[in-house]
Amino acid sequence: GLITIWFMLCGDLLFCIFLSHITTQFDLLAVRVRRLVYVPVDKQLVDTYPLGEYCKDYAGRNKEMINIFDDNDWEVKHQRELSDIIVRHRALIRLSGDVEDMFSFALLVNFFNSSIIICFCGFCCVIVEKWNEFVYKSFLTTALSQTWLLCWYGQRLLESSEGLSDALYESGWYRASKSVKSSILIMLHRAQKDVHVTTYGFSIISLASYTTIIKTSWSYFTLLLNIYKK
Repeated sequence: GLITIWFMLCGDLLFCIFLSHITTQFDLLAVRVRRLVYVPVDKQLVDTYPLGEYCKDYAGRNKEMINIFDDNDWEVKHQRELSDIIVRHRALIRLSGDVEDMFSFALLVNFFNSSIIICFCGFCCVIVEKWNEFVYKSFLTTALSQTWLLCWYGQRLLESSEGLSDALYESGWYRASKSVKSSILIMLHRAQKDVHVTTYGFSIISLASYTTIIKTSWSYFTLLLNIYKK
């Protein structure tokens, strides 16, 4: 029993660490995308906007380069940076797929067990023992917290991957060349498809799936309670 607990704990922590790393990389990539294209600060782009703040700081640090670069130089620079961003984006998608392959079935079993554990723990609190028993309180809280933690990291992966499409739209794409705009548009279409991890294809791990687990546990609990009373 103790070995099983440690095995599940290590598996959950490893899953959370992997997703934490991937979501952080997605967030950093979004910051880089927002700073892809330099846009001069004017009446349309004021320096109080996030893009305006960055471009004003960029102009102060690279004043000589801005004066020297022509349209071809900017296009080469943007294409080089965008190519690196696309490669990194593909790597993050592939890494998320590897996490899916590693943990998908284990998460399905984990979530099914969590539903049963929450149900029977609640039943014991109501029927078998008094609710003020510390053991049942702790066990129920632990089961709820463990499931919520996994779902929260799954939700973070959804949000961070979708945030990349917002970053592409918020960048200064309208100042880029036609070829760069086309590349950004293609990447935008891909970024609008969220990256996620599933429970062996049955459901996407997110806070919505956590709500589903709670509802399922409550259904099991009420059924068990009705059977017990009869």
